[in-house]
Amino acid sequence: MTHCVLPRRPLSVRVSEASREADGTREIEFAAEGRSGAGVEFYSWDFAYDEERGFTPAVIMDKTGVQRAKFRAGAYTIAVKAVGSEGLENTELVRLKLNGTIERAAG
Repeated sequence: MTHCVLPRRPLSVRVSEASREADGTREIEFAAEGRSGAGVEFYSWDFAYDEERGFTPAVIMDKTGVQRAKFRAGAYTIAVKAVGSEGLENTELVRLKLNGTIERAAG
């Protein structure tokens, strides 16, 4: 079985704070945009991505590319996979650090 991937960087993810609760929990909005000649069929999201465990999506068939999740202070890796109409896929990792501010770490 061969796996095809979309060319690098056809997937971008915008990150913004949607709300902040009194206990310090923050709701973060992620907006993914995939680019493919055939179009993106759906997105899958793993909000607790771990390289050893692999991609384990909490949201499997997101047609809009926009999701919100709540986080406390800490460092997180979020993985989003875009699957194109032809079955090609690409995964983008978003590394977040939530403290007094939201930082998107490189890599």
